[in-house]
Amino acid sequence: MTVKTTPDTGRGGRLRGAFRREARATPPPLTAGVTIVGDSILPTGGEVGTLTLDAPRPEVVDVEGIAVPAASGALLEAATAWLFRAGQEPVAVAPVDLAALVAVEENFVWVDLSTYGETDLREVARLLGLHRKAVHAALSPWQRPRLAVYPDHFFTSATIARLDPAAYRVQATELDLFVGHNYLVSAHKQPLPFADHLLARARSSPELVTLDAAFMLYVVLDETLAYYEALNEHMQVEIERMEERALRDTSDHYLEDLTRFKRYAFALAQLAEQHRAVVAAYLRPDFAWVAGAEVEDYFEDLEGRLARLLDGLADNREAVNGSFEIYVSQMTHRTNGVIRTLTLVSTVLFSTSVLISIFGASIQGLSSNKPTWFVLMLLCIAAVVALTVWVFRRRGWI
Repeated sequence: MTVKTTPDTGRGGRLRGAFRREARATPPPLTAGVTIVGDSILPTGGEVGTLTLDAPRPEVVDVEGIAVPAASGALLEAATAWLFRAGQEPVAVAPVDLAALVAVEENFVWVDLSTYGETDLREVARLLGLHRKAVHAALSPWQRPRLAVYPDHFFTSATIARLDPAAYRVQATELDLFVGHNYLVSAHKQPLPFADHLLARARSSPELVTLDAAFMLYVVLDETLAYYEALNEHMQVEIERMEERALRDTSDHYLEDLTRFKRYAFALAQLAEQHRAVVAAYLRPDFAWVAGAEVEDYFEDLEGRLARLLDGLADNREAVNGSFEIYVSQMTHRTNGVIRTLTLVSTVLFSTSVLISIFGASIQGLSSNKPTWFVLMLLCIAAVVALTVWVFRRRGWI
């Protein structure tokens, strides 16, 4: 694959002068099903929506299940296909014509399968010759991101995290990508949260996707990373809210919510972290699908942005710990205030009880039954209370 021109940088920009791989040698022929990143053993079954061993924190993360056995409507109803040609506006095409369209070298076809059924994906796989292992991986329950290479295409996946802030839960859904020489198939069992922006970006940059399938892969991954960056911004807003709440809420409910929120933030960071090895694998010297100085710049930029995102998510976890420290400090401050108040009350009551005992004692020659004696006792009590409060204020205890 070669690059004919310099395409749009997208959201990420470039890293000019950054690390550049050495000129790569031609890799040896790959046998079918070589998994570069990810587990080679797929889950054998299990209840739909339950946690697999790959997913973090079952008390926080809900995972996507298997694809439904068949689509509810007509065949390929869930598929939309776009044809890109140099110098022409992208046009929608019938998915049934995929085999004929990709046979033309000048064409590039992007097929999007949204909320698809098993029959839909298998039909697209038949038309494009997708490997059965890759199809099986896409139809299976959620798995961590992976990269597998086949003779004439490769399969990669990404996790799309969906947040439920009210319940402090994360749903892990899968975006599967089949990439060939002049086609890309994106398959997802749930609608993509950035689907409209992805389509608008692809349609507004026809030159980008006609040059090389790797560029379209970059566009999809770039939008996925931008989505995670938006989630990170949302998480930071939630952390600020928790910090403000730590200054006001001293109930046990806050501590329970903070514990759940910490798991919630950690789960998002862990799901994003799983992409690191896959993104790094795109830049391996033996991965010939991402080749050429221009396209390598984009993927290097993608790797750098992912590293910064992961650093930010790690900082979020530390910020959550900071919320706990604010809560503990606030509780300590309130406890100190209560102790100071109790100390003041105890001192006043002790002084008062001593005075009352003195004035209530029977002393020869003195009569404590006179009104003036009682008034004097009240004045002494008031003076002792005033003096005690003044001393406490003077020393900054109240």
